[in-house]
Amino acid sequence: MLLSLVSIAVVAGAVFYSAVREHSELYSRYVESDLNALSDNMANDLIAVLNEPNYFFDLKRYLLSLEPYPNVIGAAVYDPEWNVLEIYAGAALLNQSEFEEVEFSYWDTRQPGMYRQDDHLIAVKRIGEPTLVFGYLVIINDLNGPIRDSRTTLALRILPVALAVMLVLMGLFYFQASRWLWPLTRLSQFARQVQETKDYSLQIRESGKYEVSSLTRDINNMMDAIRLESEINQEYVELLEQRREEMEYLANYDSLTRLVNRQCFMTLLERSIAEIKPQQGDLTVMFVDLDGFKVVNDTLGHEVGDKLLAEVAVRLKKFVPTEDVVSRHGGDEFLVLSHEAPMDMPLLAEQIVKGLSEIFVINNWEIRIGASVGIARASESGYDMHDLIRNADVAMYNAKSMGKSRYSFFNPEMLEGYQRRIDIANAIDQALSNDEFILYYQPKVTSEGQVIGAEALIRWQSHTLGFVSPGEFIPIAEQAGKITAITEWVIEQVCKDVQEYFSKLPQKVPVSVNLSSYDLKKFYFPDFIKSTFDKYEIPTELLEFEVTEHSYLDNLDLANSFFRDIALLGCRVALDDFGTGYSSLSYLTKIPIDVIKIDKQFVDDIGASARDDALVLTIIEMARKLGMDLCAEGVETKSQRDFLAVHGCRVMQGYYFARPMTLEKFREYMATQAA
Repeated sequence: MLLSLVSIAVVAGAVFYSAVREHSELYSRYVESDLNALSDNMANDLIAVLNEPNYFFDLKRYLLSLEPYPNVIGAAVYDPEWNVLEIYAGAALLNQSEFEEVEFSYWDTRQPGMYRQDDHLIAVKRIGEPTLVFGYLVIINDLNGPIRDSRTTLALRILPVALAVMLVLMGLFYFQASRWLWPLTRLSQFARQVQETKDYSLQIRESGKYEVSSLTRDINNMMDAIRLESEINQEYVELLEQRREEMEYLANYDSLTRLVNRQCFMTLLERSIAEIKPQQGDLTVMFVDLDGFKVVNDTLGHEVGDKLLAEVAVRLKKFVPTEDVVSRHGGDEFLVLSHEAPMDMPLLAEQIVKGLSEIFVINNWEIRIGASVGIARASESGYDMHDLIRNADVAMYNAKSMGKSRYSFFNPEMLEGYQRRIDIANAIDQALSNDEFILYYQPKVTSEGQVIGAEALIRWQSHTLGFVSPGEFIPIAEQAGKITAITEWVIEQVCKDVQEYFSKLPQKVPVSVNLSSYDLKKFYFPDFIKSTFDKYEIPTELLEFEVTEHSYLDNLDLANSFFRDIALLGCRVALDDFGTGYSSLSYLTKIPIDVIKIDKQFVDDIGASARDDALVLTIIEMARKLGMDLCAEGVETKSQRDFLAVHGCRVMQGYYFARPMTLEKFREYMATQAA
């Protein structure tokens, strides 16, 4: 609208300017024509005046006849030789603000005609005929003043009408533009409404024509798209918020037991110690470890084990005061942060031990476990968080060593055994580097004593710790994550001995190697075994791998995968300690086992009762029905040997035949057998 009005104003101004110029030109012509006629008439009249003998008075009077003409500046009458006869000063000259008299005495324009000079119009007329000249008339007329007055008059007439027309046009433009732009105004208001309300479900009614209507539809479609995206984003935001809450929960709580996890417990413990340390206050940490939980996992499965852990958590929270913190430390271990007075701790520990020893009912199974509890105080641990938990752990192991299902308070003397475990764990790497380990071989024989195999058994004579039994350092190596390195050393050494000695024997004597459950978790372990076989170029049938029943059941899928890989290499697999787990029978038909080893505890009970003998006979008969070989370990008496031989157990090992021995002793033993 502004552009239109400016355009109209410019056009109107141009037209007005052109009109004024044209008016000025026409008016100047009119003035010139009028002056020409006036001067012609006066020149004709002056012929009679100048013919009079005494014409001076009449000449002056006649020039006064110019008085009615306001635009005449002056006039002069000359004789034929251009001498001034009479001068007249007109009204226009007298009305000038700066009076400047016209000098007629030296007039130099002596040619008759009409002339424009500056802002003046000059008429020069001859008085008389060319052949008879009586004189000359000069009239000077003001041209600028009349034109200016005429312009002013014209402007005063035109401008009010023009302004009125402009105002009317502005009104019409505003009204019409408002009608045309009203849909756009509505769209603008709609946009502000959406901005203020953030309501993307709003819609605007289509109005206007052509582009405006199309724009309205596009905006409605855009609002639909924004609303849809907003709803999707809102769902994502809610989902992310839910995930964030879940992540925060998982970061601080154990998903199985709903107790605070180890990380959160450590944070709370650190904060509590920082609060009590300046006042030399005290708090207590209880380390609770379940007794017999692994048996539940092995016999009834992990699902039952998980539910049992959840029930244990519920019971612990019942026994522990509300202001104290119960945490799942990992596996079947729990930590309790207690602010109870030291004299109240025995009662709390007794409640926990007694409460966890009561029967749990899980999936219609009645399960009885126990708990060993270690108790340590912050003041006795130097207010060090890690030492405090370590001391509680040490006290818990002391409770287990005293018979389990009891509690024990920490005292510094307990650190000696703990320190030995640390020393053993730290010395394993050095022992591997310094060849402190050595292999012993225990023969596997028939009932007649013929050697048909051997079991490789590791021994450790430490330079700093002395002799360390396998029963002591192997559990520590498993906990420290170093058992696989030991197993790899054993396999490497056995392969060397097989290459050097066993592969050269006249009869086939395979060597058995024990594997840990941790070894089965190493995905690369079958490849390591194969590469070691290739390195020493030994027959794979001369090696046999033994896995305990607990190790197998603890890693069922991994164990089956491992057994398949080992079978592809041509090695046999033996299930060691058979019968110590109650669930093993349900898996025997599904696993690739070649040999079942009857555990020593069943061999020891041979002859003790008919039921004990029946159990051994059942194992022998079951292996025969399943097409598996048998090996009885721990045979120490002739009666045990005879019983097993009579009932079909062909392979045995134990002190009755031979103790574990070094490779050199084994050579001598084999030489004696050959003789």
